[in-house]
Amino acid sequence: MFKRFLKISLALLLGGVFLWLAFRNVRLQEVWEYAQDIQFGWILPFAISAFCSHIFRALRWRLLIEHDKKNLDRVTLFSGVLVGYLMNLVGPRLGEVSRPMYVAKKEDLSTSKLMGTIVLERIFDILVMVFLMGVVSVYLISDLSLLKQIFGDETIAFLTNESSLLTYGWALLFLLLIVAIGYLLFRFVLYLGTKFEVLQGWIDRAKGALVMFKDGVLSARKVERWWLFLFYTLMIWFCYTLMTYIPFWMFDMQATYDLDMLDALVITVISAIGIAIPSPGGLGTYHYFVKQSLLVLYAVPGVTGIAYATVTHASMVIFVASITPFVLFIDKMRSTKAGKPVV
Repeated sequence: MFKRFLKISLALLLGGVFLWLAFRNVRLQEVWEYAQDIQFGWILPFAISAFCSHIFRALRWRLLIEHDKKNLDRVTLFSGVLVGYLMNLVGPRLGEVSRPMYVAKKEDLSTSKLMGTIVLERIFDILVMVFLMGVVSVYLISDLSLLKQIFGDETIAFLTNESSLLTYGWALLFLLLIVAIGYLLFRFVLYLGTKFEVLQGWIDRAKGALVMFKDGVLSARKVERWWLFLFYTLMIWFCYTLMTYIPFWMFDMQATYDLDMLDALVITVISAIGIAIPSPGGLGTYHYFVKQSLLVLYAVPGVTGIAYATVTHASMVIFVASITPFVLFIDKMRSTKAGKPVV
C-alpha cells in the first residue's frame, strides 16, 4: 500500500514538474481567452477517432489470447481496454494491471498470462514508437539543434556525449548486479521452501504464476494472423495521428501554420514519448512535449501550443471518463444474460 502511494505521489510530482515547464512562460489568462475561440464542433470526430483506436487495440489484443479461448467477447475486451486507460489516469501503469484482471475474471482466464500479453503489447508498441521516432528524427528533424530545443540541451548532450559511454557501462554493471542479487535471493527462497512446507506451497503458486506470465509474453509465437496484427497496429497509429490532426482544425492551425497529416504524425510520435513517461495519463509530460514541438518545429506560439495540448488532453480524459462507465454497464448486462461472472 505504501509503495503504491509512493509511486502515485512521485508520478504526480513528475507531472507537476512538466506542467510547470509547459506553462512557465505562458499567461494562463491568454490561454483561457484563446481556448474560448476554438471550434468545438471538431470534438465529435476527435471522439470517434479515439473510440476507434480503443476498438483496434482490443481487437489486436484478442489476437494474442485467442489461442487460449476462441470465443472471446469483444465487448469485454473493449471494456478492459477502457478500464486500463481510466486507471492510468489515477496512477501510472495501474491500467496494465486492472485491464488483465478485469478480463481474466470475466473470461475465466489466467491473470498472470494476460499480464504477460500486456507486456508483449508494450514491447511491440515501444518498438514501433522507436522506429517512427527514428524516421521522424532522420527525415523530418535532421537538425540536432531542434531536438535540443524540444527535449532539452542536457538530455541530448547526455545521449550524444562520448563520456556518456562510461555512464552506460556503470548502469549496465549495476543492472547486472541487481540481476545477480535477485537470482541469489530466488535460490535462497527455493532452499527455504525445502525446509518449510507452508512456504513451499506459496513458492509453487508463485512459480505457476510466473510460468503463466512467461507464456503470455511468448504468446507472439502463437499468433496465427500476423498480417491482421500489423494491420490493427497501423490503424491504432493512424487513429492516434487523426487525434492530433483533427484538433488542428479546432484551432484553425491547418490554415494559419500550414499543418497537415505528416506534421500531425511528427507531433504524435513526440507526444507519445511524453505519454510513455510515468505520469498519470501523460499529465504535464504530454503538454510539455506538444507545446515544445509545435513551437520549435512549426513556430506555433506558446499560448496556442499549450491551449492545443490542454484541450486535446482534457478531451481525451473526459472521453475515457464518460464512456467507460457506459461500456461497463453494457458489458455487465450482457454478462448477466449469458451467466458470466459480473465484475
